[in-house]
Amino acid sequence: MSDNYGATFAQKLLQRGEYAEAISAADKHALQDPDSPEPYYDRARARAELAQYEAAFADYARAIELDREEQILQDWEVDDGLFSMLIAWAQSLGQSPSVQATQVAIMDRYVQVLPSGQHLQDAKDWTLRFRGLLKSTFVKPQ
Repeated sequence: MSDNYGATFAQKLLQRGEYAEAISAADKHALQDPDSPEPYYDRARARAELAQYEAAFADYARAIELDREEQILQDWEVDDGLFSMLIAWAQSLGQSPSVQATQVAIMDRYVQVLPSGQHLQDAKDWTLRFRGLLKSTFVKPQ
């Protein structure tokens, strides 16, 4: 049995770093099974890798909504993916006072979609960082 047993075609493409192709595969899957959260989650991950953050967020939100009924996605994995994507999106805007409000609004989306998510405190901390009220203690290894 391979490690990819049970994986969608889009997931296999994601593992190979073929993100545009994964989006196409997820689109086809969503047309065939529009009530499944899997294609939306797969597409969210691919779009996040391509820095298509607004579209990735919409797909994460749809996957989470559909999975409330289906219960087939790993909650922690979706939670981590959404949170990481939101941080990447907010950080991609740079570090200037003119983008702080947008960064805070991006982080607020986490609570909107996952009000009982595992990264609630982390989201609050990142909001403070983006406002310049909390210094990062992370030191990048040399």
